[in-house]
Amino acid sequence: MKLIVRLLIGAMFVATAVLKLLSLDEFELYIYSFGIFNYITVTVLARLLVALELLMGLFLLLKQFYKQVWLLIMLTLTGFTVFLFYVALFRNDANCHCFGEFIELNPLHSILKNVITMALMLLIMKETDYTFKFRKWLIVSCFALAVILPFVVFPMDALYNKVVSPSSTINLKAFEELQKDTALTNLDIEHGNHIVAFFLSGCKFCKLGIKKVNTIAEKHQLDGNHIKIFISGSDEGIEKFKQEFALPDYQFFKISPIDALKATDGSFPTFLYVQDGKVLKSINLRGISEEEFVDFLK
Repeated sequence: MKLIVRLLIGAMFVATAVLKLLSLDEFELYIYSFGIFNYITVTVLARLLVALELLMGLFLLLKQFYKQVWLLIMLTLTGFTVFLFYVALFRNDANCHCFGEFIELNPLHSILKNVITMALMLLIMKETDYTFKFRKWLIVSCFALAVILPFVVFPMDALYNKVVSPSSTINLKAFEELQKDTALTNLDIEHGNHIVAFFLSGCKFCKLGIKKVNTIAEKHQLDGNHIKIFISGSDEGIEKFKQEFALPDYQFFKISPIDALKATDGSFPTFLYVQDGKVLKSINLRGISEEEFVDFLK
């Protein structure tokens, strides 16, 4: 019985870490939405939390540093539970991202999960470390895995952009032709600073991109009228995209798939920094920098 409980809890922590990794962008945005830390700090904290959960799960499975890990798990679950009570009282979150985007749990369900887990942890409180050959090598491997997975395999955008260019191609001639379209007479980007985004209504990364823009705009109270969105898709898809993902003061302009592909060379989402009608910079999703974004629009 105790063996099964320990293995199940250990596997759960490993699973929560892996599922957070597989939807790491969404997890980062969730932490950022609380408005406590800047985006770069959030990317570090999210990965540290994943590393912690992974290590706790692995060491519980392997019965290494057992007393310390048992205490750390209890403290972590207690801290998460207190945090979830706050979320349940003051926010209306459908998913607290305990299992990433793959298994949705609201705060109350997560609190129940934590209470049950802590009760089960009491059953295995008096277990002891397991010793075996190559123990040190296995411990080192666990620590290495906890660092490599979140920080190397899923690198932070700031580090990723040091290696891979975050710039995105933009066909300036096609973009200029778009501005001449009589259906886009309200575009109004000839004066001042504007962010112009190109989205597809059904694109997963476009949805992630607008969520990232939303969280930055809300935190810094940016004027959404300076965020213009070219979007391609069916009328139903576009309307659903606007209702589910966009802030109400963004301006949307429907364009054909052909025009969207011509302007961006098929790279979605693409974000343009436009000043007095002139494109200063073109970036992809990974190139969005909170500081630069805010400075440009303010």
